[in-house]
Amino acid sequence: MKPIFVGDYKQLFIDDLLIDYSENVFIRINPPLKTGPVLFANKPWEGHRIGAYGTVLDDNGIYKIWYDSIDNDGNIFHCYAVSRDGIHWEKPSLGLVEYKGNRSNNILPLPPCGTVFIDPVAPREQRYKYVTFGHGRKGYLKKYGVTVWWSSDGLKWNQCKEYALPLNPDTQNQAFWDDRIKKYVAYLRAWNPLRCIARVEVKDILKPWPYNPRPDKSYDMPEKFPTPTTELPIVFKYDEYDPENSDHYNPCVIKYPYARDVYFMFPSAYLHFPEPPIGRYRNDGRLEIQLATSRDGIHWNRLNRETYIRLGRDDELDSGQIYMLVGMIRRGNEIWMYYSGYNYTHGAYSVEKMRYKGAIFRVVQRLDGFTSLDSGYKIGRITTKPLIFKGNKLILNADTSATGWIKVEIQNEDGRPFKEYSLDACDTIHSNSVFIRVSWNNRHDLSKLQNQPIRLHFTMRNTKLYSFQFI
Repeated sequence: MKPIFVGDYKQLFIDDLLIDYSENVFIRINPPLKTGPVLFANKPWEGHRIGAYGTVLDDNGIYKIWYDSIDNDGNIFHCYAVSRDGIHWEKPSLGLVEYKGNRSNNILPLPPCGTVFIDPVAPREQRYKYVTFGHGRKGYLKKYGVTVWWSSDGLKWNQCKEYALPLNPDTQNQAFWDDRIKKYVAYLRAWNPLRCIARVEVKDILKPWPYNPRPDKSYDMPEKFPTPTTELPIVFKYDEYDPENSDHYNPCVIKYPYARDVYFMFPSAYLHFPEPPIGRYRNDGRLEIQLATSRDGIHWNRLNRETYIRLGRDDELDSGQIYMLVGMIRRGNEIWMYYSGYNYTHGAYSVEKMRYKGAIFRVVQRLDGFTSLDSGYKIGRITTKPLIFKGNKLILNADTSATGWIKVEIQNEDGRPFKEYSLDACDTIHSNSVFIRVSWNNRHDLSKLQNQPIRLHFTMRNTKLYSFQFI
């Protein structure tokens, strides 16, 4: 078995890639803590609702949200808010777009339903990028198609003259710079035949993207651009294990910043209700947020398919449908994320009946805590495949609570323990911390084992193991 080079990179248990043998352990999805709404619809241009699609970014210590809003006339806008603490948000008066004769608002000169990212390899004047498919307020943008916008400050935007794609993929399309493959990757909604997720990678995001045209469709008339089906590779979709008549609404893919090869997707699973006359509304149903993991952003693992963020109670503002915003904020040993929530179902969308509905909510996740390798009261064991590391200490992110414990043995490639790093020598860990230094008879140094194949053998009880790292 060829050893896996883990170097000094953090290793998360998002799949069984590193596991050679396990007993009485399983990988679990860990829902975050819901902390309630932080951004409400309280402006006239938000009169119908706030959200559902957007981005949250930590920009040098200033937290920024780009989000959609809809007024009571059915116009859709893309808006902007800022925060110093991620909890209290300000909607600044930007003076960029006139709304009913007044420029005192936080509306951006952008079509809605897209996402922003900070481009680390672009020149300063193009530091911010925005990807969308068209749409917008009445009389503003009638053409559709995937477009890319760029900005130096995230407020004043310039549109690329050429379409990125002559396709109409609908809401929350996104892109980002993938530092692992040194390319831009984009995730778009597609239909095959129900909603699913397509992916494309490009070297230059400002030039037209590659696609495979269908012979029966036209790609030269913006008002008739087709919805994507087979033009782009489909990387995520419903299958026979999903409930009948369900699909996935939006991609919301994030390359995890604190590990080298970890990607998370937070799609909204859409369970469709029957169409009228059996059902009450057309295109109706409820949506919850799920979680998928990947090592390359192409092949996705849905683990045990437990819901990541559940709908709120029937009397709560997020009881009908929820959608994750793209992006993460790290606050100490926590990851903060944001989602849009509404207390009505997808088809109950009526400008006449809705006013100031929905909000943007905050959730809190432990650092690396999206998934974990768990053992119960029955002792669990795991042995990794051969690994090659750099560093001289082993650090765990784990939670043993009160009655649990964990011990680590280091073995050679053949599975025989090194005497001084055996289970008997390991100091038993009772801790709940993102930074636990493993020791053997009070010694931590592992430098002499560097650059040779080793295996880690974990023995644990009533413990959640989130990640490990050599440093």
